[in-house]
Parts: sequence; C-alpha cells; structure tokens
Amino acid sequence: MAAPTIHHRTPEFEAIVASVREQLKQVWQTSQDVITLAASGTGAMEAAIVNTMSPGDAIVCVNGGKFGERWMKMGKTYGLDVEELKVEWGRAVDPQRSRPC
Repeated sequence: MAAPTIHHRTPEFEAIVASVREQLKQVWQTSQDVITLAASGTGAMEAAIVNTMSPGDAIVCVNGGKFGERWMKMGKTYGLDVEELKVEWGRAVDPQRSRPC
C-alpha cells in the first residue's frame, strides 16, 4: 500500500491491463477477447441489453427478487416487450409455466 499509484495513462498501466486481459482468457477458457467493464453489475446488465436487443424485441424475465425486477425495469426502459415469470425468491422456474417461443 505504500507503493506509488500507477497512473492509468502510462505504458506501465497499459502493460498490466494487457497482461490481465490475456490471463482472463485462460480463466474463462477462451481464445476470444474477454470484455471487462468499469461499471457495477447494473452497468453490465444495461450493456447486455443495449448491445443485443432493439426496441420491440421480446424478452422473458424470471422475477424472483431484486435482480429480476431490475431486468424487467431495464427492458421496459429500452422499449422491450417484457414477459414476467414470477417465482418465489430462492425457487426455480417450473418449465411448464413458460410459453413456447
């Protein structure tokens, strides 16, 4: 903790980030780039929606608590057709409840 901070715009920091990105490929067992986000979990959820969906697309949200509620709210905010599968917190969705796609 007593070491000086490495500024994020230096070649030294850039080398660290490059190394981490390569090592993440091993962690996730992929040869593809691993995307890292400087955001909260909510930021990652939003990135997933805006990069894969368009207004009017239909999604199914399993709502068993706060994260399901958040997916639903974000989907509606981005103009998606949101279908809710509400379940008791800690329970799995019964596959018989879902409609065929």
